[in-house]
Amino acid sequence: MSAFDAWAGLALPVVCALLVMVAALSAPHERHARVTREGGTAFLGENIMHRGYAWVDRLARLALRLGLGPNTVSWLSLLLGLAAGFGLAGGHFGLAAWLLALSGLGDGMDGAMARRQGGGSRGGAVLDSALDRYVEFFCFAGLVWFFRGTAALQLLTLAALLGSFMITYSTAKAEALQVTPPRGWMKRAERIVWLVAGTALAAALPLGGYPGHLVLVGVLAVIALFANLSAILRLHALSRAA
Repeated sequence: MSAFDAWAGLALPVVCALLVMVAALSAPHERHARVTREGGTAFLGENIMHRGYAWVDRLARLALRLGLGPNTVSWLSLLLGLAAGFGLAGGHFGLAAWLLALSGLGDGMDGAMARRQGGGSRGGAVLDSALDRYVEFFCFAGLVWFFRGTAALQLLTLAALLGSFMITYSTAKAEALQVTPPRGWMKRAERIVWLVAGTALAAALPLGGYPGHLVLVGVLAVIALFANLSAILRLHALSRAA
């Protein structure tokens, strides 16, 4: 891993912390209906989500003024996610963290843009959801490649991927059954934040002489455990409600 990756990994959490502070100082009481509806968890607090969504909303307004559409931003998010997957596969964690963070930002922006245009179309919602799954696959596939030769870590990565997809499946099933699912853990925003944070730390820790990839192993273990557990609990609740 290059020095660029290490310093990029160190810079990302600093930049994110500054953005959260700016949002908190500029609009300390700003609340967003979607965040309030979905709520926070122990893995991503509601206050942090409100601060993050404040930037998503501002950038969505800017993108619309520039003439961009939600679908365009969705495709850009996919390309950034693909590039992040290649970065992870090559062990370029600092670069991959930035690319994944920008991809996640685009994922939030396209929905905010669609809502500002009147709610968006069903086709756009399907495209957004499908591309999100591809982004997650690219990132986890990159980690599977990075951990090649270590079967246990590859299986752990696949377990995290399975949990991520099953959380999404439980949400889609709830919508099809017209049942409100339990909030659960490790939804899309939480997974992205944890992956970005873990990847950035994996890049930055070698500056202090620590093996950075162990952080990624820990993050994957958390996602694998709580995403699959959450999916099981949600599906059980849905089966009882249905």
